[in-house]
Amino acid sequence: MRFAGRIFRTHGTQGHLICGETVPHFRGFEQGMTLNLGFSASFTKPFIVAESKKAGVGQWMVRFKGIDSPEAASKLREQGIFLTDEVIRAAIDVQFNEQFFDDEIVGCRVVNRETGEELGKIKEIWETPANEIWVVDYKGKELPIPVIDEIIKHVNIARKTVSIYVMPGLLEIVDDAHSNDERDDE
Repeated sequence: MRFAGRIFRTHGTQGHLICGETVPHFRGFEQGMTLNLGFSASFTKPFIVAESKKAGVGQWMVRFKGIDSPEAASKLREQGIFLTDEVIRAAIDVQFNEQFFDDEIVGCRVVNRETGEELGKIKEIWETPANEIWVVDYKGKELPIPVIDEIIKHVNIARKTVSIYVMPGLLEIVDDAHSNDERDDE
């Protein structure tokens, strides 16, 4: 089970709930879908969606079978929504089906698309306002790889491999930093 969103608050008098913090490009919860609610993936309880509709940017109004009052709904507030990877992927817009989860990317080998040289493994992900940065352990240094179409060319989760275009100057970021470190020691 993977975290797929959170229950924020109740809405109205019929037991509706407002959910958000869903994965990017999420299309919503379908009627009849089972959502596992709880404060961690290990301790969840299943609830079946009776109705659902968009309630704003990245938010959904949901009502569950058997939850038909604000009092019953309020007991679910602040709980996380947990789903299997397959259910999450099925609920992502088709044009974004190649979305990857952070834990699938960390540990992937990064390969120079043109030379076949392995540069290192992705050790962490930085979230920035512009785009994600995948940090590669390159020669013992941190090499930041912007996650943009011009650089990331192919991701194969099954093989744990990411093929990139090495833009001119990209590797020099780390090599120059390494040279500066040596000069500081003199």
